[in-house]
This record gives sequence, structure tokens and C-alpha cells, in this order.
Amino acid sequence: MDGSEKKVTVVKLGEFKLNETSVLVINKTDYSGEDRIDFRVWVNSMKYKGPTKQGFTLSLDKMQDFMDFVAKLKEKAGIEPKKSEPEPVKKKKAKKRE
Repeated sequence: MDGSEKKVTVVKLGEFKLNETSVLVINKTDYSGEDRIDFRVWVNSMKYKGPTKQGFTLSLDKMQDFMDFVAKLKEKAGIEPKKSEPEPVKKKKAKKRE
């Protein structure tokens, strides 16, 4: 490196299938010492395979604001949160014998 090149570290956090040829890929990147979260549409078609211009990047300090914004959107749209696990069954307390 001659000093003008910037090192970028990328860690894949997850992906969400949009359709048969497109996936939303979420990466954590370290660009010039600043951590960011990148949301990018990637395609896998006969013409092109790789990232597109569709997407956006947030600095980590904006991530909680973004998550709060998504929660408000879900509420406005009437989307109920999914239950990832069934609620635990409450056990009845055993009665003491006298």
C-alpha cells in the first residue's frame, strides 16, 4: 500500500432473500477506522453477480435510531412481532401436605 489506499474490513451479519435473483446482504464494515452497517442488494443473475447500487450505509451511532424507526413502522403497519419461542408453561405450585 502506498498510503492512499484505505483498508476495509467486512463481516457478514446476515442476508434476507428478496426474490429468486436478489438478496439483501447486511455487513458490518470498518472503513477508515469507522464502524458502519451496510445494507446492500446483491444479485445473482445470468448478466451480473454481485453488489448493486441499491442500498445504504449507517454509522453504528445511528443504528439504534434506525431500529427504533423500524419498530415504529411495524407498529403503524400493524405487524405483530413473531414469537421466536413458545411461552414457557407455568407450573402450578405443589400444595403442602399437613
